[in-house]
Amino acid sequence: MNNRIKRLLSVLMCLTLIFLSATSFMTGAEESIESIQEKISEYEGKIDEAQSKLDDLEGDITKVKEYISELDEQIALYQDKIDAYNDQITNYEDAIADYEAQNAALEKKIEGLNAKIAQYEAQIKRLNTQIEGKYDQLKDLLRKNYLSGETSSLEILLCSDDFSDYLTRVQFVQSLADYEQSIIDSINEDISEVNATIERIDEQKEQIRGVQAEIDEKIAAIQELQKSVEESKALVEENQEIVVEKANKQNTYLSELNTQSEEYQAMVAQYQADIAAFEDQISSILAAREAERQAALQRQQEESQSGEDGDDSDGGSGRYDDYYADYSGEGFIAPLQISGTYVSSGYYYRTNPVTGYEEHHGGMDIAAPSCYGANIHVCASGTVLTAEYHYSWGNYVLVDHGGGIATLYAHMSGFNCSVGQHVDQGDVIGFVGETGYATGPHLHVEVWLNGSRTDPSGWVPV
Repeated sequence: MNNRIKRLLSVLMCLTLIFLSATSFMTGAEESIESIQEKISEYEGKIDEAQSKLDDLEGDITKVKEYISELDEQIALYQDKIDAYNDQITNYEDAIADYEAQNAALEKKIEGLNAKIAQYEAQIKRLNTQIEGKYDQLKDLLRKNYLSGETSSLEILLCSDDFSDYLTRVQFVQSLADYEQSIIDSINEDISEVNATIERIDEQKEQIRGVQAEIDEKIAAIQELQKSVEESKALVEENQEIVVEKANKQNTYLSELNTQSEEYQAMVAQYQADIAAFEDQISSILAAREAERQAALQRQQEESQSGEDGDDSDGGSGRYDDYYADYSGEGFIAPLQISGTYVSSGYYYRTNPVTGYEEHHGGMDIAAPSCYGANIHVCASGTVLTAEYHYSWGNYVLVDHGGGIATLYAHMSGFNCSVGQHVDQGDVIGFVGETGYATGPHLHVEVWLNGSRTDPSGWVPV
């Protein structure tokens, strides 16, 4: 009984700790989600204020530049709002992952309880078999006593030759009676143990019902969180569409300005500076990645040398594997594998549709009739370094193939990969769109070699 009480207390303590852990986590998650929601509300207020200013400025040709500036600020606010929604999605997904981990632990607990029940049921089966055997033994003994006919003291006395024979017969009958009673007592003990085991099974089943109820609650919470994730993703897409609309409107007003004015040239210079900063960022990401790769390779070589010298170390944190592998030399495949594809703009100088200036196009634009939403396949195997939104490139993905080679895919309508993910050649990483600065649905592809752009036509088939 003491052991059973100890087990029950242990189970209750574990369930209490799980409940407190879940409550603590959700309190933190709810506070974080609430904080982000406050940020979103704040951004919405600022966006409304900016829209009021735009409404006052629109239509006044003398204030076009001011209108463009206000549009730029509003676009930045929408981008902040998009970032906040993405943070909210991350928090929801973290909460879902935590609930799923808790459910896995609870399912494991149920498995243990069911295993215990199976042991108890096997024990009951063994005891019932034992009881049946003892009962058969008792019936056989009683039947023999009945057939012997000597059941009373008078009968024993009359059947005895002398007093000594009588005493012997009485002692024999008493021994049989004692043996019968011992069998009955043993049967009663077995029955008591069966009943106690049944009670233990009922306790285990009650615990299972409690744990299952907790799992059901968490599943319901996960479903609510998943619904919130989908709602937030829809809001992200909705706000990205607004950003595109605002950016296109800004471009329209920019084109109306005198391209020779100092103000316009200053705006163009700022745009070009933003683009240059973005390119520097991509270059820095690739340089950091290459530095990691070289460091990992150096550590592997040192560990290999150490092993040859007799060190039996099994490696360190700088393991060099497929995650940092050099480009294998496999030929690139076409990122759009649909009919009618063609190069709408190549790696050459052209008039930029945004600035109106003649400048170099750093990639290759691939289009096709009705290509919107088509699958975008990664040209070669590698690791996803970036998958995010940029006001000019729209939704874009940067993939490192190792050996200083990387590819960039821009203007996507949506992603089908995440940062840090390994992708095999031909995997779908996104879908054709016209996000960012784009005059229509197409795929912008860039090839980066040792941190700098190179002509993709020698690499990427169309």
